[in-house]
Amino acid sequence: MVDEVTTMKDDVINANTLAWLVCSGVSILANTWSILSVSAKQKKWKPLEFLICTLAGTHILNMAIPITMYCVITLRRQHSNYDWNEGLCKVFVSTFYTLTLVTCFSVTSLSYHRMWMVRWPVNYRLSNTKKQAVHTVMGIWMVSFILSTLPAVGWHDTTDRFYTSDCRFIVTEIGLGFGVCFLLLIGGSVAMGVICIGIALFQTFSIQAGHNADKNKFNVPTIVVEDAQGKRRSSIDGSEPLKTSLQITYLISGIVFIYDFLTGFPILVVSFASLKFARSYDWMVLCVLWCSIAQSILLPMFLWACDRYRADIRMVWEKCVAIMSNDDVDEGAPYKKILPRRNRHVDQRPDPLIPSPMGLHRGHDSECPLQLHLAAPREAQEQPGLLPRGEPPSPSPTPQAATL
Repeated sequence: MVDEVTTMKDDVINANTLAWLVCSGVSILANTWSILSVSAKQKKWKPLEFLICTLAGTHILNMAIPITMYCVITLRRQHSNYDWNEGLCKVFVSTFYTLTLVTCFSVTSLSYHRMWMVRWPVNYRLSNTKKQAVHTVMGIWMVSFILSTLPAVGWHDTTDRFYTSDCRFIVTEIGLGFGVCFLLLIGGSVAMGVICIGIALFQTFSIQAGHNADKNKFNVPTIVVEDAQGKRRSSIDGSEPLKTSLQITYLISGIVFIYDFLTGFPILVVSFASLKFARSYDWMVLCVLWCSIAQSILLPMFLWACDRYRADIRMVWEKCVAIMSNDDVDEGAPYKKILPRRNRHVDQRPDPLIPSPMGLHRGHDSECPLQLHLAAPREAQEQPGLLPRGEPPSPSPTPQAATL
């Protein structure tokens, strides 16, 4: 009886294996195109675009490594005596759950950044959001990798190991401790993502409704910081146009809700049911794999529907050519950025005659490298030559002293 049930389960899995493999290939190509399209449309990378490309890259890895591995091994089992072993099963379980957690946390990070940008625009632009986005991605990968590799190193049920017969990767087959931790992390991340995107939508609709006070409060001007020579050193982006803001908010909302209804909630139901009944069923395997593939295919569709990230073949080709020709750039250019100012070429032209009350002379102790350049005279934009330490600037000779 047990062999008959096992055979029926294998037949159900085998019937979907080829479809999983084909959909995985389509997902890899679509997400790769999405990354190139976003890169081609954006001249300046922002944290939101970085997180979107990270999510698409996670989908590529998820389809290319664990899903493809599961499909290939299942197909080989149909036509030969090849079977799962301990090493392959541990690699599959670790990579699958690592990338599942990374996907969940990345979607939550997207909704959080969108809420932050819409609800507190001034604080968002004054903060170093690019650095925070990079640190967020690093933290997501570290936490997901550590938790998901624990079953491979011994944190699993030792009475009936998940890799002894077949490769049973549903959480209840791995162990109660891992299942509870995974359930709590997925549930908390899904709830956080829904709350953040709900706040972002409410704020967007409130501004769109036409409250003048809110429009003035959440309107941020563009600020450019220049040095004494008028060269741009840094800038703070202003508020997005209303149409662009609505497009991005709807896009992130669609990504969050599609993930929640196609992956987050199904995985929660499967994990809870497997822990409650202390066993796994064939429909659980079908649900987890199909939901993972479906939400990875839908992400490129959402990006294509947004005009901000939709690029044609010519733009993508030009971006690829620019990336490939980046090695031909002047090799000394990167080093010029890190050289100290005193080692660079210093303009030896004499200092312009500027009255001292303006305070525009530049000594060693009163150096001010950055200033907000508004409407200074053209003479004030010239940078005086650098003086040695401790040597005060020599006063300009008067006409009487010149005649003497």
